[in-house]
Amino acid sequence: MIVLVLTLLNDIPRAITISTGRVLAALGGADGRLPLSHLPQLLQAELREGTQGTLADADLGLRLLAALPIVLHAVTVTAAAILLIGILYRVALGRPFSSQVLRRWRWLTAVLLIGGVLQSLADTGAILYLSLHIGLLTAGSMPREDIVSFLGGDYSIISTNAPQLPIPILLGGIIALALGVAFRAGARLVEEADGVV
Repeated sequence: MIVLVLTLLNDIPRAITISTGRVLAALGGADGRLPLSHLPQLLQAELREGTQGTLADADLGLRLLAALPIVLHAVTVTAAAILLIGILYRVALGRPFSSQVLRRWRWLTAVLLIGGVLQSLADTGAILYLSLHIGLLTAGSMPREDIVSFLGGDYSIISTNAPQLPIPILLGGIIALALGVAFRAGARLVEEADGVV
């Protein structure tokens, strides 16, 4: 539960700030708009001298795609926590090899592995979307006006990040797979022992 709460407290505000381009609360009349470099898919974004631009000015599709991996992370962790709590509850009741526990192990494995892959694909998609619209993946140069309009400012330097793999989520899926196999083997041993007089 602690991991779930901490994950949601981290992911929900991040997804909101990235998709809106603004901090959740700006105190004292401060400008709440974030720099474009706040996108997780960017390593660097430097405005041309004398120009202005923020993440809030950037393309809405870019901001939503950039926030999608974070939302998928929150959903994956939430679903995994609910399944794990169900497993632990039944184990505490003395039914570690019941069909409900075995089914939840399969679901937990699927949620973690599929969620991790989807998160990685979403991050890759956001990087490709950004790269296509600023001319990094096209042979010809994009018109400068289109790039400025897409990014919401005139940037002299833009560098993208490599797609991020959610290693802890994928590793959790592999561990859940191994534990599921062990619990299924335990269930078979219990059935065989029940048949012995």
